[in-house]
Amino acid sequence: MSKHSRAVHALMALTCFLLALPGFSTGTREGAGSVMSSTAPKDRKLTFVMVPKGVHPYYEPVYKGFDEASLQYGVLAEVDAPPRFDVALQVKVIEDLIARGVDGIAISANDDAGLVAIIHEAVQSGIKVITFDAPAPSSEALTYIGTDNESAGYEAGKHMAVAMQNRGSVAILQGGLDATNLNLRTHGFKRGLTESAPGIRVVGVIDEEGDFSESVNKTEELLASHPELSAIFSVSAEGAPAAAAVIKRQGKIGKILVAGFDDLGDTLGGIRNGAISFCLVQNTYRMGWLSIARLLDAVQGRPLPSVIDTGVMFVDRLNVDTYESVMQAENARQLAQVKGS
Repeated sequence: MSKHSRAVHALMALTCFLLALPGFSTGTREGAGSVMSSTAPKDRKLTFVMVPKGVHPYYEPVYKGFDEASLQYGVLAEVDAPPRFDVALQVKVIEDLIARGVDGIAISANDDAGLVAIIHEAVQSGIKVITFDAPAPSSEALTYIGTDNESAGYEAGKHMAVAMQNRGSVAILQGGLDATNLNLRTHGFKRGLTESAPGIRVVGVIDEEGDFSESVNKTEELLASHPELSAIFSVSAEGAPAAAAVIKRQGKIGKILVAGFDDLGDTLGGIRNGAISFCLVQNTYRMGWLSIARLLDAVQGRPLPSVIDTGVMFVDRLNVDTYESVMQAENARQLAQVKGS
């Protein structure tokens, strides 16, 4: 054998040896520094990531639904929450997920316009993007899974008019003035009030920035500047329990009516002790579960509806101890249909 032939054979042998080594690949570099083979392993699990507006106890049932659905469907589920409600921080989280090359992202939008560009970037990277809880209707997100916010606000306005006996004045607490879902609730609430009780006056929409302490401060300011205020309604989860804490401390339970969205523990406690008249409970568990199911549909090429309404329920002293079992039964029925489809 010639020296040239021996060299060629040696080179071929070395190449075969290297290719046989664990982790060795001739693929190109993609994403955040990972080396990807030209063909992804067929048994690789899909990774879906939930990006809420920020850290908040409201999302805990959403995470539970997201996690339990991931076990059902055999995908990896993660939550990556910005430290506070801030669209710039949310954009940074999504940028990092794009760099990682995850398969799907479910976003609760802090802001509509502020997420358009980054969602476009994610879609261009081949990532499936949906929204839950708070939509980004101007973006390329495939669907919105959550409450029909304007309709829920409208029904809340009519409910509030009855509770206020069609008279008096009300202030609205809102956790951020740029969030599409909250603006829709406020718009619907005002419309419901106007149609049901045009004599009720809305003294203002107060931004409490999605923060319990700020909600307490804003409530105290409201009561000082509007001593004849009849009621406070919150379109955000933290507002009602914060307002109720102030009302209770000032000895005004029964004098100022408080109501709002979501079933935080302090909200339910306020309903039981009379500090809160009612709340609208969103089906947060279903939002989480359906986020996994619909992202999987998107990855597998199935079309998605533009909106999936997960519904709400009014909770007051009459049903505060039984509503959870009713919602669980309804969840089980509807999710059984999803699994069977």
